Amino acid sequence: MRANTKIFGCIADPINHVKAPTVFSKMFQEKKINAIMIPINVSKDDLKFFFSGIRSIKNFVGLTVTIPHKTNVLKYCDYLDKEAIDTQSVNWIKIENKKLIGTNFDGLGFINGLKNKNLIVENKDFAIFGIGGAGVSICYSLIRNKAKRLKLINRDFNKLNVLADKLKELKSDTEILIDNIIEYDISEYDYVINATSLGLKDNKDLIFDVKKTKTDCTIVDIVMDPEETILIKEAMKHKRNYHLGKNMLKSQIELTGNFFNLW
Repeated sequence: MRANTKIFGCIADPINHVKAPTVFSKMFQEKKINAIMIPINVSKDDLKFFFSGIRSIKNFVGLTVTIPHKTNVLKYCDYLDKEAIDTQSVNWIKIENKKLIGTNFDGLGFINGLKNKNLIVENKDFAIFGIGGAGVSICYSLIRNKAKRLKLINRDFNKLNVLADKLKELKSDTEILIDNIIEYDISEYDYVINATSLGLKDNKDLIFDVKKTKTDCTIVDIVMDPEETILIKEAMKHKRNYHLGKNMLKSQIELTGNFFNLW
Protein backbone atom coordinates (compact mmCIF):
# COMPACT_ATOMS: atom_id res chain seq x y z
CA MET A 1 0.00 0.00 0.00
CA ARG A 2 1.26 3.46 -0.92
CA ALA A 3 0.23 7.02 -0.10
CA ASN A 4 -1.74 7.29 -3.34
CA THR A 5 -3.42 3.86 -3.15
CA LYS A 6 -7.04 3.90 -4.36
CA ILE A 7 -9.48 2.69 -1.71
CA PHE A 8 -12.60 0.65 -2.41
CA GLY A 9 -15.06 -0.28 0.29
CA CYS A 10 -17.44 -3.17 0.91
CA ILE A 11 -20.34 -2.17 3.16
CA ALA A 12 -22.50 -4.65 5.04
CA ASP A 13 -24.07 -5.23 8.44
CA PRO A 14 -22.95 -7.63 9.81
CA ILE A 15 -19.63 -7.72 8.00
CA ASN A 16 -18.05 -11.08 8.86
CA HIS A 17 -19.54 -12.96 5.88
CA VAL A 18 -18.21 -10.77 3.06
CA LYS A 19 -15.76 -12.20 0.53
CA ALA A 20 -15.36 -9.26 -1.85
CA PRO A 21 -12.47 -7.51 0.02
CA THR A 22 -10.35 -10.65 -0.13
CA VAL A 23 -11.22 -11.42 -3.75
CA PHE A 24 -10.74 -7.91 -5.10
CA SER A 25 -7.65 -6.99 -3.07
CA LYS A 26 -5.96 -10.16 -4.32
CA MET A 27 -7.00 -9.39 -7.88
CA PHE A 28 -5.67 -5.80 -7.62
CA GLN A 29 -2.34 -7.20 -6.48
CA GLU A 30 -2.21 -9.77 -9.29
CA LYS A 31 -3.01 -7.13 -11.91
CA LYS A 32 -0.54 -4.68 -10.32
CA ILE A 33 -3.30 -2.12 -9.71
CA ASN A 34 -2.54 0.33 -6.91
CA ALA A 35 -5.80 -0.27 -5.03
CA ILE A 36 -7.24 -2.12 -2.07
CA MET A 37 -10.74 -3.04 -0.90
CA ILE A 38 -11.59 -2.83 2.79
CA PRO A 39 -14.62 -4.20 4.70
CA ILE A 40 -16.76 -1.49 6.32
CA ASN A 41 -19.43 -2.36 8.87
CA VAL A 42 -22.15 0.29 8.56
CA SER A 43 -25.61 0.04 10.10
CA LYS A 44 -28.73 1.19 8.27
CA ASP A 45 -29.08 4.12 10.68
CA ASP A 46 -25.57 5.35 9.89
CA LEU A 47 -25.70 5.18 6.07
CA LYS A 48 -26.49 8.88 5.79
CA PHE A 49 -23.36 9.85 7.72
CA PHE A 50 -21.23 7.32 5.86
CA PHE A 51 -22.16 8.56 2.40
CA SER A 52 -21.83 12.17 3.45
CA GLY A 53 -18.27 11.49 4.55
CA ILE A 54 -16.91 9.41 1.66
CA ARG A 55 -17.82 12.00 -0.98
CA SER A 56 -14.93 14.16 0.19
CA ILE A 57 -12.26 11.45 0.51
CA LYS A 58 -10.20 11.97 -2.64
CA ASN A 59 -8.69 8.49 -2.83
CA PHE A 60 -11.94 6.67 -1.99
CA VAL A 61 -13.15 5.76 -5.48
CA GLY A 62 -16.09 3.43 -4.89
CA LEU A 63 -17.62 0.51 -3.07
CA THR A 64 -19.63 -2.65 -3.34
CA VAL A 65 -22.86 -2.94 -1.38
CA THR A 66 -24.21 -6.13 0.17
CA ILE A 67 -26.70 -7.40 2.78
CA PRO A 68 -28.78 -5.58 3.99
CA HIS A 69 -28.12 -2.29 2.18
CA LYS A 70 -28.76 -2.89 -1.54
CA THR A 71 -32.11 -1.12 -1.56
CA ASN A 72 -31.38 1.30 1.30
CA VAL A 73 -28.54 3.02 -0.59
CA LEU A 74 -30.70 4.09 -3.55
CA LYS A 75 -31.64 7.41 -2.00
CA TYR A 76 -28.00 8.37 -1.42
CA CYS A 77 -27.01 7.99 -5.08
CA ASP A 78 -26.96 11.05 -7.32
CA TYR A 79 -27.30 8.96 -10.48
CA LEU A 80 -28.59 5.45 -11.16
CA ASP A 81 -28.05 3.44 -14.32
CA LYS A 82 -30.89 1.52 -15.99
CA GLU A 83 -30.25 -1.75 -14.16
CA ALA A 84 -30.36 -0.01 -10.77
CA ILE A 85 -33.52 1.87 -11.72
CA ASP A 86 -35.28 -1.26 -12.99
CA THR A 87 -34.35 -3.44 -10.02
CA GLN A 88 -34.46 -0.64 -7.43
CA SER A 89 -31.27 -2.10 -6.02
CA VAL A 90 -27.58 -1.12 -6.07
CA ASN A 91 -24.54 -3.29 -5.45
CA TRP A 92 -21.76 -1.05 -6.82
CA ILE A 93 -21.24 2.70 -6.38
CA LYS A 94 -18.65 4.84 -8.15
CA ILE A 95 -17.59 8.25 -6.80
CA GLU A 96 -16.85 10.92 -9.41
CA ASN A 97 -16.53 14.60 -8.59
CA LYS A 98 -18.21 13.97 -5.23
CA LYS A 99 -21.21 12.38 -6.97
CA LEU A 100 -22.37 8.83 -6.26
CA ILE A 101 -23.21 6.71 -9.32
CA GLY A 102 -25.06 3.47 -8.61
CA THR A 103 -25.33 0.31 -10.68
CA ASN A 104 -26.16 -3.35 -10.15
CA PHE A 105 -24.20 -6.32 -11.49
CA ASP A 106 -25.94 -9.01 -9.42
CA GLY A 107 -28.19 -10.21 -12.22
CA LEU A 108 -25.62 -10.19 -15.00
CA GLY A 109 -23.02 -11.66 -12.64
CA PHE A 110 -25.44 -14.45 -11.80
CA ILE A 111 -26.10 -15.23 -15.47
CA ASN A 112 -22.40 -15.11 -16.37
CA GLY A 113 -21.65 -17.39 -13.44
CA LEU A 114 -24.04 -20.00 -14.81
CA LYS A 115 -22.71 -19.69 -18.34
CA ASN A 116 -19.11 -19.96 -17.15
CA LYS A 117 -20.04 -23.39 -15.78
CA ASN A 118 -21.73 -24.33 -19.08
CA LEU A 119 -25.20 -24.10 -17.57
CA ILE A 120 -27.99 -23.08 -19.94
CA VAL A 121 -30.50 -20.33 -19.17
CA GLU A 122 -32.48 -19.97 -22.38
CA ASN A 123 -35.71 -21.99 -22.50
CA LYS A 124 -35.17 -23.35 -18.97
CA ASP A 125 -37.51 -23.23 -15.95
CA PHE A 126 -36.41 -21.36 -12.82
CA ALA A 127 -37.88 -21.03 -9.33
CA ILE A 128 -36.43 -18.42 -6.99
CA PHE A 129 -36.88 -18.05 -3.23
CA GLY A 130 -36.37 -14.47 -2.07
CA ILE A 131 -37.03 -11.26 -3.98
CA GLY A 132 -34.84 -8.78 -2.14
CA GLY A 133 -32.15 -6.73 -3.87
CA ALA A 134 -30.19 -9.62 -5.40
CA GLY A 135 -33.30 -11.68 -6.10
CA VAL A 136 -34.97 -8.95 -8.13
CA SER A 137 -31.81 -8.39 -10.17
CA ILE A 138 -31.57 -12.10 -10.91
CA CYS A 139 -35.21 -12.15 -12.06
CA TYR A 140 -34.67 -9.34 -14.56
CA SER A 141 -31.57 -11.00 -15.96
CA LEU A 142 -33.25 -14.39 -16.28
CA ILE A 143 -36.03 -12.81 -18.31
CA ARG A 144 -33.57 -10.88 -20.50
CA ASN A 145 -31.75 -14.15 -21.15
CA LYS A 146 -34.95 -15.86 -22.27
CA ALA A 147 -35.78 -18.19 -19.41
CA LYS A 148 -38.91 -20.16 -20.31
CA ARG A 149 -40.60 -19.97 -16.92
CA LEU A 150 -39.89 -18.08 -13.70
CA LYS A 151 -41.63 -18.79 -10.40
CA LEU A 152 -41.30 -16.25 -7.58
CA ILE A 153 -41.60 -17.54 -4.01
CA ASN A 154 -41.60 -15.21 -1.01
CA ARG A 155 -43.26 -14.73 2.37
CA ASP A 156 -44.83 -11.40 1.44
CA PHE A 157 -47.59 -12.01 -1.13
CA ASN A 158 -48.14 -8.29 -1.74
CA LYS A 159 -44.47 -7.90 -2.61
CA LEU A 160 -44.71 -10.96 -4.86
CA ASN A 161 -47.62 -9.52 -6.81
CA VAL A 162 -45.97 -6.14 -7.24
CA LEU A 163 -42.79 -7.69 -8.64
CA ALA A 164 -44.72 -10.14 -10.84
CA ASP A 165 -46.64 -7.23 -12.37
CA LYS A 166 -43.42 -5.29 -13.01
CA LEU A 167 -41.79 -8.29 -14.67
CA LYS A 168 -44.85 -8.88 -16.87
CA GLU A 169 -44.53 -5.29 -18.09
CA LEU A 170 -41.30 -6.33 -19.82
CA LYS A 171 -43.57 -8.17 -22.30
CA SER A 172 -41.17 -11.08 -22.66
CA ASP A 173 -41.96 -14.67 -23.54
CA THR A 174 -41.02 -15.81 -20.02
CA GLU A 175 -44.00 -17.10 -18.06
CA ILE A 176 -44.17 -15.42 -14.62
CA LEU A 177 -45.68 -17.38 -11.72
CA ILE A 178 -45.92 -16.89 -7.96
CA ASP A 179 -46.23 -19.42 -5.17
CA ASN A 180 -46.77 -19.81 -1.45
CA ILE A 181 -43.68 -20.10 0.76
CA ILE A 182 -45.36 -22.90 2.73
CA GLU A 183 -47.04 -25.01 0.05
CA TYR A 184 -44.74 -24.39 -2.90
CA ASP A 185 -44.39 -26.66 -5.91
CA ILE A 186 -40.85 -26.85 -7.36
CA SER A 187 -41.11 -30.36 -8.79
CA GLU A 188 -40.76 -29.42 -12.46
CA TYR A 189 -38.03 -26.78 -12.43
CA ASP A 190 -34.57 -27.05 -13.97
CA TYR A 191 -33.07 -24.62 -11.44
CA VAL A 192 -34.18 -23.69 -7.93
CA ILE A 193 -32.42 -20.66 -6.43
CA ASN A 194 -31.93 -19.46 -2.87
CA ALA A 195 -31.69 -15.67 -3.12
CA THR A 196 -32.23 -15.14 0.62
CA SER A 197 -29.63 -14.89 3.39
CA LEU A 198 -30.69 -18.22 4.92
CA GLY A 199 -27.67 -20.48 5.23
CA LEU A 200 -25.29 -17.59 5.87
CA LYS A 201 -22.48 -18.40 8.35
CA ASP A 202 -23.94 -20.37 11.27
CA ASN A 203 -27.53 -20.24 10.05
CA LYS A 204 -28.68 -23.84 9.56
CA ASP A 205 -32.19 -23.12 8.25
CA LEU A 206 -33.21 -24.50 4.87
CA ILE A 207 -35.25 -22.23 2.62
CA PHE A 208 -36.74 -25.17 0.71
CA ASP A 209 -36.83 -28.96 0.70
CA VAL A 210 -34.36 -30.28 -1.89
CA LYS A 211 -36.27 -33.57 -2.07
CA LYS A 212 -39.17 -31.67 -3.68
CA THR A 213 -37.06 -30.93 -6.77
CA LYS A 214 -36.68 -33.25 -9.75
CA THR A 215 -33.61 -35.46 -9.81
CA ASP A 216 -31.83 -33.51 -12.57
CA CYS A 217 -32.54 -30.10 -11.00
CA THR A 218 -29.62 -27.74 -10.31
CA ILE A 219 -29.72 -26.21 -6.82
CA VAL A 220 -28.31 -22.69 -6.75
CA ASP A 221 -27.31 -20.76 -3.63
CA ILE A 222 -26.11 -17.14 -3.81
CA VAL A 223 -24.79 -17.31 -0.22
CA MET A 224 -20.97 -17.41 -0.29
CA ASP A 225 -20.02 -18.06 3.34
CA PRO A 226 -19.76 -20.89 3.98
CA GLU A 227 -18.93 -22.00 0.44
CA GLU A 228 -20.84 -25.23 0.98
CA THR A 229 -24.00 -23.96 2.65
CA ILE A 230 -26.52 -26.19 4.38
CA LEU A 231 -28.56 -26.05 1.14
CA ILE A 232 -25.61 -27.11 -1.02
CA LYS A 233 -24.88 -29.96 1.39
CA GLU A 234 -28.49 -31.07 1.05
CA ALA A 235 -28.12 -31.00 -2.74
CA MET A 236 -25.04 -33.20 -2.46
CA LYS A 237 -26.81 -35.56 -0.05
CA HIS A 238 -29.73 -36.05 -2.43
CA LYS A 239 -27.51 -36.24 -5.52
CA ARG A 240 -28.69 -33.01 -7.15
CA ASN A 241 -26.54 -30.79 -9.31
CA TYR A 242 -25.48 -27.61 -7.51
CA HIS A 243 -24.02 -24.18 -8.22
CA LEU A 244 -22.05 -22.21 -5.61
CA GLY A 245 -22.56 -18.58 -4.60
CA LYS A 246 -18.93 -17.63 -5.25
CA ASN A 247 -19.52 -17.96 -9.00
CA MET A 248 -21.80 -14.94 -8.94
CA LEU A 249 -19.10 -12.76 -7.33
CA LYS A 250 -16.27 -13.98 -9.56
CA SER A 251 -18.35 -13.19 -12.64
CA GLN A 252 -18.67 -9.56 -11.55
CA ILE A 253 -14.92 -8.89 -11.59
CA GLU A 254 -14.70 -7.96 -15.29
CA LEU A 255 -17.91 -5.90 -15.08
CA THR A 256 -16.54 -4.01 -12.08
CA GLY A 257 -13.19 -3.31 -13.74
CA ASN A 258 -14.93 -1.79 -16.74
CA PHE A 259 -17.26 0.29 -14.54
CA PHE A 260 -14.30 1.82 -12.70
CA ASN A 261 -12.02 2.00 -15.78
CA LEU A 262 -9.45 -0.19 -14.04
CA TRP A 263 -8.59 -2.17 -17.17
